[in-house]
Amino acid sequence: MTIRDQLSKELEQIPDSLVEEILDFCIFLKQRQQAKTKDVKILEGNSVLISEDEWRGIQETIYLLSIPKMRESIVEGLSTSVHDCRETLEW
Repeated sequence: MTIRDQLSKELEQIPDSLVEEILDFCIFLKQRQQAKTKDVKILEGNSVLISEDEWRGIQETIYLLSIPKMRESIVEGLSTSVHDCRETLEW
C-alpha cells in the first residue's frame, strides 16, 4: 500500500469536524512548497538568491523569535483549533 493509499484510507475515517482543518493544512503545505521552489534559487557553492518578499519574511521571523516568549506563543497559537479562536480581538 502506498503512502497516498494510506492517506486516502485515513481520510475516509476522519470525522467531518476535522475535514476542513485537514484541507486547510494540505493547501498550506502545498503553497509553502510552491513558494520555496519559486523564491529560492541556489547559485553556486554557498550562495543563495531569494526574492525580496522571502527575505522580508526571514527578517520578520528572526525579529519575532527574538521577543521573549514569542516562540511559545506562536507554537500555542498553531496548536489551537480555528474553531476555538475568537472573531474579535480583545486588546
